[in-house]
Amino acid sequence: MITTANPRLRHLYVVWAALENVGFGGLVYGWGSLVYVLRDEGLYLDLCENLTDVNPGFRNETNKDCHARSSKLELVYTFASVSVGVGSFVLGQVNLKWGTRTSRIIASLVFMIGAFMIAGVTNDTPWLIFPGLSCAAFGGIAFLTTNYQIANLFTVGRGAVVGILNGAFDSSDGIQLMIKFGYESGVSRRTSFLVLACTHTLTFVSTCFFLPKDFIHAPHQTSEPLDWDHKDPRRKQSAAEPEGSFRHLFRHLCSSSYLLHLCWLSVLYLRFSAVLGSMNRTLQRQLVSQDEVSRFTNILLYTMMGGIVTSPLSGAFLELNVVCFKHCSRSSFAQTMKPLVIPLALATTFGAVMSTLVLFENPSNLYAVFIFILLLRSSLFTFSCAYIIHMFPSQYLVSIIGITTLIGSSVSLFQHAIFEWSEYRPEIQANVFLLVLTCLTYIHPAWQLIKCHKLEQHTLLGYDTI
Repeated sequence: MITTANPRLRHLYVVWAALENVGFGGLVYGWGSLVYVLRDEGLYLDLCENLTDVNPGFRNETNKDCHARSSKLELVYTFASVSVGVGSFVLGQVNLKWGTRTSRIIASLVFMIGAFMIAGVTNDTPWLIFPGLSCAAFGGIAFLTTNYQIANLFTVGRGAVVGILNGAFDSSDGIQLMIKFGYESGVSRRTSFLVLACTHTLTFVSTCFFLPKDFIHAPHQTSEPLDWDHKDPRRKQSAAEPEGSFRHLFRHLCSSSYLLHLCWLSVLYLRFSAVLGSMNRTLQRQLVSQDEVSRFTNILLYTMMGGIVTSPLSGAFLELNVVCFKHCSRSSFAQTMKPLVIPLALATTFGAVMSTLVLFENPSNLYAVFIFILLLRSSLFTFSCAYIIHMFPSQYLVSIIGITTLIGSSVSLFQHAIFEWSEYRPEIQANVFLLVLTCLTYIHPAWQLIKCHKLEQHTLLGYDTI
């Protein structure tokens, strides 16, 4: 076992980390494929007392639907989405206190327990899908967050590395698509998840031999918030505290740079989760047969796998901004923040366009919706994590991402209320509300740009920032 990461092997680390993220990171986002299999197996079919008001084109009884069944299955996805945040938060604090290796070992064990539970789901024990998918989500997110540290081994192109890792994470829903194809070819869901749980043991290679026991630190990084100037009285108090303490972490969490980013991420993640979680219901409503639902589900998953391309492109776009604004100011805050403003605004734009498209219910419109779901997810997670990597010290990286993901996932619990709203009221009301909420996230990049201009003026007057 190693204690420090070898910078000469950083490209190998990136490749291995990407494979981990593809195989195990974001299985929860392949929900569209898994729920198709679960419906076909008749999971929670007993909740449907009246099966007369179903689409006559559906090919078998187990795919017939009712509100109680749809609501129950959507609740599975909601709990699993929140588990992503809980896992990121809990393992982030474990990472801060005991290091990367301990948090990854715990994550691996939880993930394998989840995979075994999903394999054990039957119509007699349908409740196992709740803890099973939640455990898989809880454990899987840790591989993404701990692998982000690898970007600190690169002096140039950290945003691109984050994009590659996020792209691999985005593509992990392809594993669920492969399980769906296997199911249609005669390979049972039980067998597929047992194989997945066994192959997960390969992650111990990186845990024990690639990544260090504690952290990979970025060079030349201050431990204080970048928006404190040199006369800020909090700086003297901060210097007297031990580096890596929870008090230091709390100061970063209370900075305006973080709080605005948290609101930005939470709203856009809610918008993303709501559209993805309700997609199966949308397809059931708009399409005429279960074969069509299956075809569009496959198209959605194929599109989402395009994240392996769009996320690195998002990272490259961020790096282009870093180069363009490299010498834009003497203020360290402005030099770091200005390259992030345009990417943050771009992610909001993707969310606004997607929210506008879903207002028009037309099967031919689904293709455009799928594309903007992909663009929103790739830009949201890539730009959000790059923001945290650039703005905050490396020893707090996993903790801050964990806290951010926890709060964002907790906010996404409101998606279930939105599902219920759409069920009993015209769905356009909920979609218009989400569109307005999404547009409000333009406040984050706009405010940060204003703050950059203010700090630049202070710098010109002789009040330099660190």
